[in-house]
Amino acid sequence: MINKSKKASLLLAATILGTTAGSFMVAPSAQAAIESNVVKNDINWDMPSAPAAPSDVNARAGSEQVVLTWAPVDNAKSYDVRRYNVVNNTYDSVKANETTVWTTGVTDAVYTDTSVTNGQIYGYVVNAVYGDGQVSQMSMPVIATPMELSGNVKDSIILQYKSGTTAGTNSNVIQPTFNIMNTSGTPVNLSDIRVRYYFNGGKELTAKNFSAGNVSFGARNIEPNFVSLEKTYKQADSYLELLFNAEAGIIRAGGETGPMTFTIQKNQSGTSQDNDYSYNNSSELTEWNKVAVYYQGDLVWGTEPDLNN
Repeated sequence: MINKSKKASLLLAATILGTTAGSFMVAPSAQAAIESNVVKNDINWDMPSAPAAPSDVNARAGSEQVVLTWAPVDNAKSYDVRRYNVVNNTYDSVKANETTVWTTGVTDAVYTDTSVTNGQIYGYVVNAVYGDGQVSQMSMPVIATPMELSGNVKDSIILQYKSGTTAGTNSNVIQPTFNIMNTSGTPVNLSDIRVRYYFNGGKELTAKNFSAGNVSFGARNIEPNFVSLEKTYKQADSYLELLFNAEAGIIRAGGETGPMTFTIQKNQSGTSQDNDYSYNNSSELTEWNKVAVYYQGDLVWGTEPDLNN
């Protein structure tokens, strides 16, 4: 039996790949999972007197790990996680075919299972536990398959860009929209990706100068970081770096994030975007190589500005 906090889970999830909705990979429906796995009566989904089950349960698989997330349950003290072996139709726990929890005492709505084998399919259900000991109904099952990471990802990431604002001498707002595409045959972990947008007028900006919208996996899973360059250059004195946390999930093989719109509110007006390195006066999403994308620390898309000029 394993106990992990959210902090520990997120640290373990540093290389997560997985399954989510929209442009991302999704697990089969809960009903299909039940029918294909024939989980018998080991889990009782029919407990009308019990509180409702946790919702929005997702399983995201990486290499030798699976990360579970779900919507926090009001007034829940902790959560139990059950795991079963999909291939063999049994619970992969202390004793097969018993309702034995895989882990208890999970205090936040995230759990990382590192006791998995690549290529094996695993199923999970989650229930909430309240302070008086009452246990909720169990969630519908989700499944995930850990997998080896592919080496061709670095050659397969593309960034599309458009601007929501036009260049102008009185503008103090920058509003780029990005769409990150994965043309490889392997899911890409968003927490392995960083995006850099170079511009002028970014010195002394903080996260308060940033906002995000239209993010399919949740704006809360993006961390903005404004970096001032040591020297002011013609086309940039700063850059905005976008980082994604583990709960942002993955870009499925052949998939994309979908358009993500960001707003940078500068502290002063009177600066034009015309000379900003990463700016392009495009109203339609198009591939743009002056926004840099890093994957696992390596520059894999775009070019940096020439900081010698």
